[in-house]
Amino acid sequence: MSLQYSSLNDLADSLIQKIDRSLIFPPHLSKPEEFLNIPTRLNSRPPRPPNGFLICRKNVHNQAKRRGICNMRVISKVTGMLWRGASPDEKEEYEKLAARVVSLHTRRYPEFKYRSSSRGSSKTELYRPYVFSVSEEITEDSQPERPETEPSIHETNISVFELSPADLNTHYYYSLCSTYNYI
Repeated sequence: MSLQYSSLNDLADSLIQKIDRSLIFPPHLSKPEEFLNIPTRLNSRPPRPPNGFLICRKNVHNQAKRRGICNMRVISKVTGMLWRGASPDEKEEYEKLAARVVSLHTRRYPEFKYRSSSRGSSKTELYRPYVFSVSEEITEDSQPERPETEPSIHETNISVFELSPADLNTHYYYSLCSTYNYI
């Protein structure tokens, strides 16, 4: 069976059989300095310190590389299987190591404070045509007036490419409704 056509589960089972579990639990890589990543770009903030699971994954990755397996999906799957099967004492060793890494990280980058990345701009916003406060009673008067018809893109001098996904959906909805005389 070639690796190209093997399923992820088959590859994960194969890797688990090849890995020496005693090199994973307790952690074979156990120096906190090994887990501190340096910023990859100039003027970029330092990366977040890893937790116990990520340190375990790095150990599994190291063992998988020695066995010639570099497929990250397989390594992640195997790490998850090993982590779920680990005893609380084995996990505790990784958590203690993670605490030492955080301590070293804090000393090296004293001004560091985790801020989630600004991925919000790439996500589409939820379309909410009517927003009411909890205390406000919903009545006919409290609902905003709807325009009789929505202007088409051709009438507004806006390119389709300049519209957000929500605006594009609204435009499409109104054009369908006006086509079938629902408005």
